Amino acid sequence: MKVKVSSLKHHPKNKDIYELSSIDQLIESIKDVGLLQPLIIDTKNQVISGNRRLKSIRILKWEEVDVIQRKVNKEDEEKLLIHYNKQRIKKYKELLNEYFTLVSIHQKGQGRRTDLTSVKSDIGSSRDLVAKMMGVSSSQLQRLIFIHKHHPDHIELLDKGIFTVNQSYLQIQRELKEKKSRKNKTSIPSSLENLSSWRCYQKSSSNMNELNEGEVQTIFTSPPYWNKRRYSEEEGLGNEKTSEEFVVNLSEHLIDCKRVLNDRGSFFLNLGDTFYNGNLQNIPHRVILKLQQQGWILRNTIIWSKTNPKPSASKSNLTPSYEFIFHLTKSKEYDYNPTLTKLSSESKPSLPPRHRSVNGEYSNSISPYLPNIRGKNMGDYWNEDIVRTSVANQKLNIMGEHPAPFPEEIITLPILQTSKEFELVLDPFMGSGTTGRVCDKLGRRFVGYDLKKY
Repeated sequence: MKVKVSSLKHHPKNKDIYELSSIDQLIESIKDVGLLQPLIIDTKNQVISGNRRLKSIRILKWEEVDVIQRKVNKEDEEKLLIHYNKQRIKKYKELLNEYFTLVSIHQKGQGRRTDLTSVKSDIGSSRDLVAKMMGVSSSQLQRLIFIHKHHPDHIELLDKGIFTVNQSYLQIQRELKEKKSRKNKTSIPSSLENLSSWRCYQKSSSNMNELNEGEVQTIFTSPPYWNKRRYSEEEGLGNEKTSEEFVVNLSEHLIDCKRVLNDRGSFFLNLGDTFYNGNLQNIPHRVILKLQQQGWILRNTIIWSKTNPKPSASKSNLTPSYEFIFHLTKSKEYDYNPTLTKLSSESKPSLPPRHRSVNGEYSNSISPYLPNIRGKNMGDYWNEDIVRTSVANQKLNIMGEHPAPFPEEIITLPILQTSKEFELVLDPFMGSGTTGRVCDKLGRRFVGYDLKKY
């Protein structure tokens, strides 16, 4: 039957679940082919199915429209709204609205039930029934609930296409695992008999007066990156208004590293870049130029290639997939062993199948961290064949943590190449102590500085 468009109303519960989006495209479609289906309304002339179409034909100034009128019980209104939108392409936010609406209905009808909101529901749970009513897979729904529970701000990123559901889900899982790991490793490792082998100072590393001149053999650190998140106001690094200020501040902050490093020691600096107003700032090399002016010798610029870099939010440039690790020394005469073979069995993780021979034995050509280079110097491009790392603890800026903490594998090579057992390794921006954990495994003494207490 036909009714006057002016007599129709949007169903009041529709706005709680759905957005009236993509109206311009729908208007063009209606102009071309008309309404392919009538609107479905209740006895109060409230639209159950076709709220976007109602808005479109109002803009087109239709006077009448075909409708199907149904008598709807009050308790069935929300379920019918969701049922009639089953085939619609929906935002992830709308899918979650559907889920929570249906959960609420089930809770009212069956008493409060925890299995509907639990991420770990069994396959036969009510979540599967709700997923079927929504027209989505139960596994996808489970992941969306997980994402909403732990990082609801990711939902907007999903809708913008910055993340896929799987990328967000895996990223959050890694975040939770690392937080658990940090919680379990906040104390000095019990495996060290001498507590002085593992020292931590909760202070700025701009003045490391606790260390003697030339006491440190190797420095490996990743300082705050510029304009990635709000760091401690006391520290200031990373919070500067311009990248120029950051370059000056960081290079001056690192002056004391030159004093505490011995003449045969090495300094490894991991530093990432930042886009500002669409312009990549080239910060890492600008910092290195400042350090060279202080007398540092740049021995290598190592390319750390990541296997799963953070997806770029921009559609107009490539996703940054690598960072620099700069190897600096005080002189050209320094301790360095480029032809190491392999790690001890205690620190060697299991290898993927492609690294095994047909009889199941480990291949001599590649070890978990160190390739068998058979006398040749290894290259300055480090990918997964050199260090098997997929940046498992990489963070997004929105998570409020360091934007790019490094995994243990990336630190192991430099420490083994430039230091011996019981020699002292320094991380002036130690964060959660990843460098210290590697030193513990490799038998090196460690000292770290950080303003934040872990």
